[in-house]
Amino acid sequence: MPKFIIKTGKYQGKTLKLPERNITIGRELECDIRVADSDVSRKHCELLIRDGEMFVVDLNSRNGTCVNDIRIKAETPLQPGDQLRVGPMVFELAGTGKTVRKTINKPSNLTPETAAPLSDDDISNWLAEEVNETAPAPGDTTIFPTSMAPAAEPAPNIPPKSLKDRKEFHSVAEEAAEIIKKHWERVAQKKRENE
Repeated sequence: MPKFIIKTGKYQGKTLKLPERNITIGRELECDIRVADSDVSRKHCELLIRDGEMFVVDLNSRNGTCVNDIRIKAETPLQPGDQLRVGPMVFELAGTGKTVRKTINKPSNLTPETAAPLSDDDISNWLAEEVNETAPAPGDTTIFPTSMAPAAEPAPNIPPKSLKDRKEFHSVAEEAAEIIKKHWERVAQKKRENE
């Protein structure tokens, strides 16, 4: 039986057990999961269960349905760990962790017909392969080789402040007030220089 973990709203942290049938999510009273919010359409999306897998399809909702913060355009499979966003509500499909969906050429000996054990070289080559992604997902870290990095500009030669020059603040508000004061002093000075 599939389960959703509610990630937002007053039921945050609660688990929602889903029946083994198609489920509608929306604002209407007849929807299986009702989200009473103006950002949610009357019939917003539908969860479909086929062959033990769950899929979500948007029902032409006004604000769209998102899986892992990506708006879906067609029927989309949900894997454990995926987050479904319907208006302000976020549901996470419970399970044993998120499956990473990236296009990787798997070693040929992973097919059921030729299930030979993998050598250390096979595993190393497989893990070292570059992944071809068209765009990074939100929150992804992009690593550039050193050869592509722009040359660093030398830091300006500014003498460090001595301990005598540093002002001690007793609160963040006091430090913020000093920063704002110095900013306006610089603005006034630039204004006088331009006159």
